[in-house]
Amino acid sequence: MVDVRPARIHSSYQFRLDRLAVDTAVILRQDNLSIVVIKRSAGTIKSLRQLSGNLQDPHSTASQQPGSASNSLRSIHPEYFVSYAIGTDLGCGLTTIEAGLREICSDARYDLAGRALKGGTQFENLAIPDYNFSNNFNTLTIRP
Repeated sequence: MVDVRPARIHSSYQFRLDRLAVDTAVILRQDNLSIVVIKRSAGTIKSLRQLSGNLQDPHSTASQQPGSASNSLRSIHPEYFVSYAIGTDLGCGLTTIEAGLREICSDARYDLAGRALKGGTQFENLAIPDYNFSNNFNTLTIRP
């Protein structure tokens, strides 16, 4: 398993989440850390809970995530997905595509739970950092 976490500069990072659009991936950056955050709709959550045959690791058994995110949605709160913004095929940055994410230097694609979709190569689900939210979900704290 490749470690895709960036080198630690701070013990934690905080990001404001006031203006997240539903079902749209946003890449947040601070120092050397890039994070993907997706605020998911009820329909997206329902769809993600139905495992697809198009997933490389549907149960995230070979993935990097804290125990609190070891579930079908790969998150500590169903409405929000958080991951490092680094692909697991060639280790490049991510870009948003319709209904998911794509690694910018390969054809690696991920769903809105960061699960690797089947394609030409074998790669892992996106790595999930240790994180938490403020009580009103307007601040995200990452502990790399």
